[in-house]
Amino acid sequence: MPVRRSPGRRRGAAAGAAAALVAALACASLACAPAPSRAPASAPAPLRSLRIPDGDLDRAPRAVSAAEALGDLDDARYAFEHAYAGLDGRSPLPPPRALARARAALRARAAWRPDELARLLRDLFEAPDGHLAFGHGGRAPLRSTAGPRPPPGPAPLLGAGSPPLSRAAAAGSAPLPDLPRRVAPPRRLGLPVELTRSPVGGVPVLAVRTFDSAAAAALAALPALAAELRRAPAFVVDLRGNAGGDYRFAERFARALTDAPLCALDEREVLSVAAAEGRANSVRRRLARGDVPDEARPRFLEHLAALERLAGALRARPSAAPRADLITRGALVRGRAAGPRGATSARGATSARGVFLVDRGCASACEMLLALVRQIPGVLVAGQNTRGGMSVGEVALFRLPRSGVTLSFGTRAFRDPLGDFVELRGFEPDVRLDGVDPVGDAAALALRGWPEGAPRRGARASCARR
Repeated sequence: MPVRRSPGRRRGAAAGAAAALVAALACASLACAPAPSRAPASAPAPLRSLRIPDGDLDRAPRAVSAAEALGDLDDARYAFEHAYAGLDGRSPLPPPRALARARAALRARAAWRPDELARLLRDLFEAPDGHLAFGHGGRAPLRSTAGPRPPPGPAPLLGAGSPPLSRAAAAGSAPLPDLPRRVAPPRRLGLPVELTRSPVGGVPVLAVRTFDSAAAAALAALPALAAELRRAPAFVVDLRGNAGGDYRFAERFARALTDAPLCALDEREVLSVAAAEGRANSVRRRLARGDVPDEARPRFLEHLAALERLAGALRARPSAAPRADLITRGALVRGRAAGPRGATSARGATSARGVFLVDRGCASACEMLLALVRQIPGVLVAGQNTRGGMSVGEVALFRLPRSGVTLSFGTRAFRDPLGDFVELRGFEPDVRLDGVDPVGDAAALALRGWPEGAPRRGARASCARR
């Protein structure tokens, strides 16, 4: 069921979910009508637990029978129905005919290997979503995104007619090719946050290589560094290879760069037991893998505890709808800088003093930062297209209990307030930089000012949708 939140209320990931719980439970106590897509029922079906047992967080997958594969398909359908935010205007579930074809394909074979089942699920649930992925853990982990794939490769497992696999492959004597993967540029090595100066004009260059909460200590310095950048006649923010993380760090940085109000991203958050458990699964796996530094563990454990409390509180309300979509639209975030930045000419044009340098490695929270700073007069985006993985975030992880195939997808949907972002395409730069020294080129661009013909943008007077 859709529940609207006040546009003025902003939140952190776990804190916002806990606050949103109040609205959802209030709606439940008032017997709100179920979502239009659900048929009325005399009693709600019991809520399943999608919590991954601790010992299974990275356990190797296994081959399953047709009956077991059908059970895993039902669990995947349940996870998508109850937790996937999906793209605006699209159902979180495939059409009934596609589900029926998938069930028929599963029944037609005696056994299914994990890579085969992952590929079938990918073909079934595929959407233009940069965070949607299927695979498995173990000693030879596999991850396949559900976006566009290279044309060569095996035929879809849901084609009409007989199964497209050869008889030898169906019998298990011929391995299937690996699931195709979209290869993203590697993350750039170095400190999470690093301020240097370019040889070109001594322009300050702030490299922000991640927004991951594991780097919270370094990211906490971003507002102070923003104030330092504002004092320079020109500056560069290097976001190449920044694959995202916690959006709160990105928003705080953007707000420290301006004193003006900015149009926030529209949001639609899924509030459900399944979504909370899936997010908790993601945190628990990171902790179990040991990729969280000691200084960041308290933050991760606090976030995990908040998610588990949320899941428990929702499960304790059996009369509540199994899923609520919490919507925030048209919100403003106020800049926190001391005053306006840069000089404005008589024609109202502000020089391009700030250049944000991006490439295909900029994704998720990195792209959300661009959605805000592109509204600041005098900011220019240069480099290459970003990755295009922003529309559905706050990723949850699920493991199908019989095969061990994993699903990961976003539980919160976002919309660019200026309407220029396209999922899987990303943001297009204002100025393309293809030289061997992109940082130097970006510094020179910041010193020159706005190039002839580049579009000018500024914060809109209204955050109403275009």
